[in-house]
Amino acid sequence: MFSVPSLSDLNLWLAAPGVVLAIGACLLLLVDVLFAPPGWQIKLEDYQRQRLLVYFGRDFAPANATPEQRRRAHRLQEERTYQVNQALISVGSGGIKGKGWRHGQQIALGFLPPGASHNDFIFSVIAEEKGFLGSVTVLVLYTAVLFTGIRIAGQARDRLGKLLAVGVVALLFSHVFINIGMNIRLMPVTGIPLPLLSYGGSSVLCSLIAAGILQNVYLYRRSY
Repeated sequence: MFSVPSLSDLNLWLAAPGVVLAIGACLLLLVDVLFAPPGWQIKLEDYQRQRLLVYFGRDFAPANATPEQRRRAHRLQEERTYQVNQALISVGSGGIKGKGWRHGQQIALGFLPPGASHNDFIFSVIAEEKGFLGSVTVLVLYTAVLFTGIRIAGQARDRLGKLLAVGVVALLFSHVFINIGMNIRLMPVTGIPLPLLSYGGSSVLCSLIAAGILQNVYLYRRSY
C-alpha cells in the first residue's frame, strides 16, 4: 500500500530544490569572484567584490598588474581591511573581564572608527570593554531569545503562527550570526546590525515588531 504524502512532506519536497539552487548560486558567485577572469566575472559593485576578497584574504591586484597598479591595489586593500583588523584587535584585547566601561583603547584612541563602533562593530566594543564574560553573556541572552521563539513556534495553534514564529527566529538568528561573525571574521563585512544593540531607529523598531509578533503567537497558542 502506498501512503498519500502529507502537506508537510509536499512542502519539504518543494523547498528542497530551492535550497539546493540557493547554495549553488552562492558557490557560483564565490568561484566567479575568486577565480574567474575579468571578462567572465558576474557584474558586482566594486565594494561588494572587495569585501569578498578581503574575507578570503585574496590580493586586490590582478596577476598581470604593473608595479604601480599593484601598489595602488595594496593601498586600497589596506583601507578596506582596516576596520576588520581593528575589530579583531578589539575582540582579542578584551581578555577575560575586559578593560572596563568606556576604557577601550580602540575606541578612545580612534582606531576603530566612531561611525562603525556603535553600528556594525558594536560587538567588538562589548568584547573589548566587557571581555570574554561580557561576550558570552550577550550570546547567552540571544540564545535564550532564539530558543524561546522556537518553543513558541512549537506551541502555535495553526500553521500561520508556526511560520510567523519560525520566520522571526530565522530573522534574528541571521542578524546575530552575520553581525557577530563579521566582527570575528567568520563572515564578510555587511551592513546588518546587531538586534537591540546596534544604534539605529529602524533596526530597533523592526526588532521590537518581530518580538511583538512572537508575543502575539504565544498569546494565542494552543490551550491543550
